[in-house]
Amino acid sequence: MYEARHQDGVTIIRGIGELSREELEAIARLATVVREGGRMVVIDMKRVTHLHYAGAALLKSIPGLRAAGASRYVRDLVYAGGAGGFVELYGNLEEALRAA
Repeated sequence: MYEARHQDGVTIIRGIGELSREELEAIARLATVVREGGRMVVIDMKRVTHLHYAGAALLKSIPGLRAAGASRYVRDLVYAGGAGGFVELYGNLEEALRAA
């Protein structure tokens, strides 16, 4: 499950629990539209327990996408999906929002 919130030029997408491939496809579509509109996008993965690694591969096509708070396990799945070198990973949401 996920939810999105738009505030002050930033869209924060909060993932919760297990993210399926379909949910990651929807997140990627939303993030693409928002980034094309010039807004920053941060995926808050603090409460994500698992994600479909092939779905994570969809995130690599979104320039400037940030993710925050992922556990080591979830980060490993992002890397396994091939998005690790493309998605900017931060320890927490505050770091992702402050990064230049």
